[in-house]
Amino acid sequence: MKIIIEDGGHTIWFRDNESKDGMACTGYIKDGTQEKIISALEDALFQAKGESLAWDNRDGVSDISASTT
Repeated sequence: MKIIIEDGGHTIWFRDNESKDGMACTGYIKDGTQEKIISALEDALFQAKGESLAWDNRDGVSDISASTT
């Protein structure tokens, strides 16, 4: 699997899990881009985990009467 982060239509970071290739830039630490990359990856991980949980619960049954008083 390959993860690519683009900014302004240009690839600024990537990681290929199979080949172990990647791309980064030391200048990103100085200009704050590295923090933006980390934030984007954390957001994507949060979304992926949320989607996984949603699919895990797809066979669940909601008891809506339990929430009424």
